Amino acid sequence: MGNTVTLPQSVVKRLEKLTSSSRHTPQSIIAQAIEDRIDYEEWKLEQIDAGLADIKAGRVISHDEMVKHMNCKFEKSNAIKKAA
Repeated sequence: MGNTVTLPQSVVKRLEKLTSSSRHTPQSIIAQAIEDRIDYEEWKLEQIDAGLADIKAGRVISHDEMVKHMNCKFEKSNAIKKAA
């Protein structure tokens, strides 16, 4: 599948500079960048869906509970540092 993507000239120059001193082609770098971004976007949507499922199932804690939990962890961490 051959598609055309128009890139800003500043990006083209950066890509040319990068590929002039490597064994990678501009096409391979662009393809990898797009694949990486698609992987990230798919992962992000999965995480959002998982979070929404947790909310729907009631697997949540209140803000106050979270603050108490984090304060407890912070205090334990400080106690360990002071003991060392």
